[in-house]
Amino acid sequence: MIKSMYKSLTLTAVAAACGYATAATITHGDGGTPATLSANTPYSIERAASTAATGTLGLQRVVVSMGAFQSRDSIIQLQLSGARFASAGASLPSVSCTSNNLVLDVGSPAAASTTWDFGITGTSGTTSNAVCTFASLAILRNSMTSAGTVTISSGVKRTSDTTYTYDPSATAAHVASTASQIVSVAISTAFNGVVDYQSKQGYGFVTNDGTYGDILGVLVTTRDTSDSHTGALSVTFSLAAESGKGFSFLDAESCGVSGKIPTVNNSSLRTTALGYAAAGGGSSNDVTINATCTTLSFTATKAMAHASAGHSFTLELGHQSATPSTGVVIEPMTFPTTVVTVSQGTTARAVSTGTGSTAGTWTSNGATVVIPYMPINLTAGTSSIDPVITIANRSTLSGTLTGTMRDEDGNSCTLDNLGTVGATRTKNLGGLVKAAFAACSNLSQTSTERMYITITATLPDSTTTFFSGYTVGSSSRVSVVNSTNGK
Repeated sequence: MIKSMYKSLTLTAVAAACGYATAATITHGDGGTPATLSANTPYSIERAASTAATGTLGLQRVVVSMGAFQSRDSIIQLQLSGARFASAGASLPSVSCTSNNLVLDVGSPAAASTTWDFGITGTSGTTSNAVCTFASLAILRNSMTSAGTVTISSGVKRTSDTTYTYDPSATAAHVASTASQIVSVAISTAFNGVVDYQSKQGYGFVTNDGTYGDILGVLVTTRDTSDSHTGALSVTFSLAAESGKGFSFLDAESCGVSGKIPTVNNSSLRTTALGYAAAGGGSSNDVTINATCTTLSFTATKAMAHASAGHSFTLELGHQSATPSTGVVIEPMTFPTTVVTVSQGTTARAVSTGTGSTAGTWTSNGATVVIPYMPINLTAGTSSIDPVITIANRSTLSGTLTGTMRDEDGNSCTLDNLGTVGATRTKNLGGLVKAAFAACSNLSQTSTERMYITITATLPDSTTTFFSGYTVGSSSRVSVVNSTNGK
């Protein structure tokens, strides 16, 4: 929201020890107070960053009450903090002094400087208590790019001096406040999906809100500013999967294929595979996935002026079917810290921190085993290494078995051929895992691979256990620790 800049404030500075000035007063028009500018209507630093060099903020009057020692050829200097003066150009500011025929040379600041020098070119008698008014000074709007306050102070030096003597007061005369339109950015709704292994075999989430997926929400809080930026700002973050896991369910055909990175854009943002990613909240939205399907990158752009409810952005991940029966299973995982950034071009205006960067967790309603180390070698004879994996189902339910495995280099393989295990039954899975391994062309078929294996059953976790190990040359069985040991 654009506010009128012709508000007023009056602030009296403490007199300098040398007696050169007893007060410095800055006035903007109608007699308003500093709180009007500093608390309610700071000027937008985003707008300043996008404003052409000709844009200015007018200072209607700067009044300096002078001490006794000034003389002809002394120099009075006005200095800005937090901004720069606009050069005089064709329209010079005016200076008038109330006594002693004091005459000042207006001049012009060099290259939009923070200081402006006014030489005393004429005077008669003492300058004690002379008051000079500087009218129609202007600040470059594009110099107000840092949050804080803009102040002005006055100094003086004789021509023989090397430095100016400034008012020693800690508080200079207040001109304006500056602030970002963006107050904060945070993840407001973390992922909390439950992967459904009971009715969806791990291909989808348990949902009760009519959607097929789980939603991550981001909230950008904004403030009211004067001269607000009306152009678009961007919201970006990278969502990484938990180590050893990924988003293969979004596009099973592309994962692991170098250079084939699917990109999904705008309104529905759905891929051609069974899984989908949908982004919303911006005037434009973009989600990309890397070639290994382990990281999603989110970008949304939107003009973000003041809004009492803030600005919401969403990323939804899920399956395109309410009752999916094929695809790649969704892996339960705890997401790493996900930092969200609001930017203007290449400049970050707000960054999420602490709990505002917590992306959440996907849990499951099934029994899951993680086997962190399982060697497999397809070579016949004494070099053969065969996995030995057994599931024990102690419940009265029948369960469907699915899984994934990856090697040390991150090459993945889907275990969709594990079938079912009956009620109160056991099932040997080693042969099925070895067959799936042999069918994965991205895994070594001629040497030993060391695999990280995850298997999930649509069974109660409390009544399901797994044994894992391997044999070398069809003998010498070795046990392998898995995540269900000790249950």
